[in-house]
Amino acid sequence: MADSRVSSLVSFQILLALLLIFSACSGVSSLAPESLKAAQQKWETSGPAYYRMVIEMKGDRMEPSKYEVTVRDKEVIKFVRNGQLMSANSGQEYSVEGLFHVLALELDLTKKPEALGAPPGYSSYPMASFDAKTGRLVRFQRSVAGAKNSIEIDVREFEILGK
Repeated sequence: MADSRVSSLVSFQILLALLLIFSACSGVSSLAPESLKAAQQKWETSGPAYYRMVIEMKGDRMEPSKYEVTVRDKEVIKFVRNGQLMSANSGQEYSVEGLFHVLALELDLTKKPEALGAPPGYSSYPMASFDAKTGRLVRFQRSVAGAKNSIEIDVREFEILGK
């Protein structure tokens, strides 16, 4: 019994070390409520009112997808999913504000990692990087120790369209 606990602890430590190495290489760092709040505040003061961005998402439990969203005054005015024009209303969670909401939900899930399939005693690890100038999301990734339930969100293109 003690050997299995030691083995689990060593496996966990190796996984954590790999996550830290991967996060250092990918430019993301642990997502904390303070870093999310700072990014949101920066966006509110420095973010453009009219922009277009392309987001790619993939994960263990989802098909890779590509989203193109055009936003004016915090409202999605054009939404394209995997090359298909969709209702603009269905794309609100892909605006910068919508992505901030998704990240807040991810932070909530760190308090109950079992909802993501983590075994008892294991955690989820949300990591993100934000644009230094505007605060918008650049990249998000979440891994779950002991479960195959990762997700990656990459903002591949971001274009300010004007006033």
